[in-house]
Amino acid sequence: MNLISVKLPLIKKKDPLLKILINSLKEANITIENGDILVISEKVVATSQGRIVNLSEIEKISEKAINLSKEYDMDERFVELILQEAKMILGGMKHVILTKVNDFLIANSGIDQSNAGEGNVVLLPENLKETAWNYYKEIKSHFKIHDLGIIIADSRVQPLRKGTIGIAVSTAGFEPIEDMRGKPDLFDRPLKITLRAVADDLASAAQFMLNEGNQQTPITIIKGVNVNFTDDPKLTPELTPEECLYMNIFSKYLLEKDKLKEKIN
Repeated sequence: MNLISVKLPLIKKKDPLLKILINSLKEANITIENGDILVISEKVVATSQGRIVNLSEIEKISEKAINLSKEYDMDERFVELILQEAKMILGGMKHVILTKVNDFLIANSGIDQSNAGEGNVVLLPENLKETAWNYYKEIKSHFKIHDLGIIIADSRVQPLRKGTIGIAVSTAGFEPIEDMRGKPDLFDRPLKITLRAVADDLASAAQFMLNEGNQQTPITIIKGVNVNFTDDPKLTPELTPEECLYMNIFSKYLLEKDKLKEKIN
């Protein structure tokens, strides 16, 4: 497996990302070939979609946003945006609110203040799945290839672990999950629950190369990887809260904590 970072000029609000990418590849003498996986930072996608908001534009602040901003020591305008983008608020700590957006958990609704410019924030891209498939079709057509994978990637924290890892927030062109159930382990016993997160593994590998700072390399090409390319993936990475180990255990923990508080009071 070989990873190649792609340097782009500074992407500004509403810039045509794919056109700029293709020109940058040509200038760098890099070609997208059959079987390549293209990993694209979600922030550069969001920027090209115009998903940049200046906090000075947020004038109407809800009572809920005001209360949460006091509880977690945050800018109330920022919290108002978090509430607008989130499907669910699960809790938080100082400077961070844990939210559910689309089908995944993410801090602060995925709204990022870094590399956004003075007073600006960058929201998550719109229509992530549709965007990934549109990129897939356009790049396949331009480079006249059959097999191609697209990953729109972001970084996430893991429970009880320091630092961030890469995660695939949207994919196109290949199976993002490999079902290992029923396959034999080293002792010829069938695996019962193992589902390999192929897209997340690749996003984490690309995370070493992705850089949205002054290196300006928000895209990584992965070559020589063995995945199942398809226009019709059968599995998706998302789980319902009821199927999630962490959500089940945390919800029981919080329920017991609330009951204890009621007894004390």
